[in-house]
Amino acid sequence: MSALLHRFTVKPHHLDAYLAIWPDEVDVRRRHGFEVHRAFVETDAEPKVTWLYSHPDACAGEAAVRGDPQTAEIKARKAGHVFRNVKVRPVRVEVLNPPGDLSRTAIMRRYSIVGSWTEFLAVWRRIVEVRERYGFDCLFAVADEPENMFTWAFGFDGEWADFREAQRPYYADRDRVALRGVFDYMADYDIHPARQLALP
Repeated sequence: MSALLHRFTVKPHHLDAYLAIWPDEVDVRRRHGFEVHRAFVETDAEPKVTWLYSHPDACAGEAAVRGDPQTAEIKARKAGHVFRNVKVRPVRVEVLNPPGDLSRTAIMRRYSIVGSWTEFLAVWRRIVEVRERYGFDCLFAVADEPENMFTWAFGFDGEWADFREAQRPYYADRDRVALRGVFDYMADYDIHPARQLALP
């Protein structure tokens, strides 16, 4: 099974209009053998959509989607609502948990990785264990080694404005302090609040 991470930006004030179209995109992919796993919209700037899906033969599945007449119709319908910065990348799934309470804030994190992926992942898995002790449960995590990009999200019971303060006990934990070496493997990173989307 091949997993793909699909990301693009929605134009400001067009999110509701796009999300009315999105179920049709999901339906086309499912019709051609894709399984859609999770979807999120980053909410602190222009809405950024991230969705994760998989297929037994991703190349054949993508070809089938491109050849479906409904794909062109959907593309025309959404053209005024989204930017053309779509990026779809094959990824290796590290964690994929079933959707839980979708009303929780998701914290989306993307790291530009340098050095050893094996060493980075060993440290990151220990970080996840500490985070989850403080209620920040991992929602999903995927690795794109050819582009040295790692994407993951965890849940947060609160608003984005409260997130920095809510993290203080976690970062003060001696187990987390011992893992500061994770920055040896991160050239850069982005953190954004996101809304979890219910799959249609």
